[in-house]
Amino acid sequence: MQGDFEAFYLRHFKAIYRVCYAFMKNAQDAEDCTEDAFVRAMTSDVSFENERHERSWLTTTAMNICKDKLKHWWRQKVTPIDEEPEQAAEPDEKREVAEAVLALPVKYKEVVWLHYYEGYQTDEIALMLGRPPSTVRNQLRDARAKLKLTLGGEDA
Repeated sequence: MQGDFEAFYLRHFKAIYRVCYAFMKNAQDAEDCTEDAFVRAMTSDVSFENERHERSWLTTTAMNICKDKLKHWWRQKVTPIDEEPEQAAEPDEKREVAEAVLALPVKYKEVVWLHYYEGYQTDEIALMLGRPPSTVRNQLRDARAKLKLTLGGEDA
């Protein structure tokens, strides 16, 4: 069983860490949330159909853990001491887009992240988040409009 879990962990760690980092905006909290997601996977009774189902479940679980931690009363009183070193290494344009995505309200950020960064289709995102597919498509449309305003995009 240990070998199976290690393979499971190695298969999904980077993707789940990226999701957590997108929400938490610092490495320490992202690592904690990533660890929590894998602990839940190890202790739950869920049986996965395939690797895509594993990743979908882990992604949804990680996003929920991050949202819960962000809502916690202690989080409201803590301010970050330093900037995230991982983002400093990105090219300026890519970093600007990533920062704009991270600044979106959660309901937009999660659908943009899942669609553009993780490659899920809107119907899959709807199942993961428990929303109607039309809502997910509308949220993607609204998020793109917000990003266009933020990033100074051209009119179509």
